[in-house]
Amino acid sequence: MPEPKAGSASKDAGRKDPDAVFSFFVEIDGIQTAKFAEAKGLEWKADTISFFEGGNPRHKVNLVGPGNFTPLTLRKGFFAASGEFFNWMKAIMNPNRKAMERSTVSVVACSDSGEEIGRYNLYGAFMTRYAGPGFNAGENSIGFEEIEITYDYFDFEPGKGNKG
Repeated sequence: MPEPKAGSASKDAGRKDPDAVFSFFVEIDGIQTAKFAEAKGLEWKADTISFFEGGNPRHKVNLVGPGNFTPLTLRKGFFAASGEFFNWMKAIMNPNRKAMERSTVSVVACSDSGEEIGRYNLYGAFMTRYAGPGFNAGENSIGFEEIEITYDYFDFEPGKGNKG
């Protein structure tokens, strides 16, 4: 079999394009919820610990310190017949609850054909903010609900059909 020319891609080693991020859904405790318009906040940032080492006064040495995870923000179209987020908020605010119920929330990315290509699993998650839709009689636009979910940490699982 002839060698491919320099600069050309063979059939087996084709160009790998990044995956689109517009097709996704969210699961809460393994149950798929409505599709969302937006999910953002999958972020981890490490604190740094800086100190002078030994007798070196010229520069500090940096070490990785504890990390922090940014809350996840979810936006979806407002459906008056569904009060799932509002009901979740009421359950959290219930003064008779014995303990805070935490959930596992997954943000699942899908390919153009709808196949799962990867998921972020957020552990120890609970809602910390709810925003209902804005109402304006002078506009003809979709109302959105928005929630913020705080969690302990996340991990990433590649999808079973992902050949990356």
